[in-house]
Amino acid sequence: MNPISPDEIGSNYNKIADLFEQKRSLTVGTAYADKFLQLLLPCFDRPNSCTILDIGCGTGIPLTRQLAMSGAQVVGLDISSKMIEKARGNVPNASFMMGDIVTTRFETKFDGVFAWDSLFHIPLERQEEVIRKITGWLNPNGVLLFTAGGSHGELVSEMFGKPFYYSSLSCDQYENILADENCRVIINDIDDPSSAGHRVICCRKN
Repeated sequence: MNPISPDEIGSNYNKIADLFEQKRSLTVGTAYADKFLQLLLPCFDRPNSCTILDIGCGTGIPLTRQLAMSGAQVVGLDISSKMIEKARGNVPNASFMMGDIVTTRFETKFDGVFAWDSLFHIPLERQEEVIRKITGWLNPNGVLLFTAGGSHGELVSEMFGKPFYYSSLSCDQYENILADENCRVIINDIDDPSSAGHRVICCRKN
């Protein structure tokens, strides 16, 4: 299967940004964002000394806003210029940048990386590479939370009438990569059985 290019994914998100913002649940993912913050923030005397990267921040609501309300310094990354524009208006106490997670590079490290429903747009053959790159952005004792599919594979489906590519490694593959990167898995849940195994994985870097 040929993945839809990052430029096309960004373009399609631009086209559905208004509808996406209207239809996005205000509760999905928030319980796991709370768990992520509970694992992360007690390590700091002051929340604003904690840095978080939110990959695939979308419009910023509800999850980027929830992360930023904790007092942490949050950077949101998204491939859609229109999503970033909305996020800047919705979450003024965070900073945002447009970019493709496959090619983006950071010179600095983060205490936490949060990636809700975003890494599944990465081409299947780049999944391992990107997961390893992200773990390399974590400070010691840093926390990574991301979502994945229920099994190894790839597909194309429509959202609001536009095609989007999705891929996932298997649960065992993700766990093996994280262990190899010196990250201890804390959460590995199927959070929505009705979605064919939508999985939440959270780990801490040793």
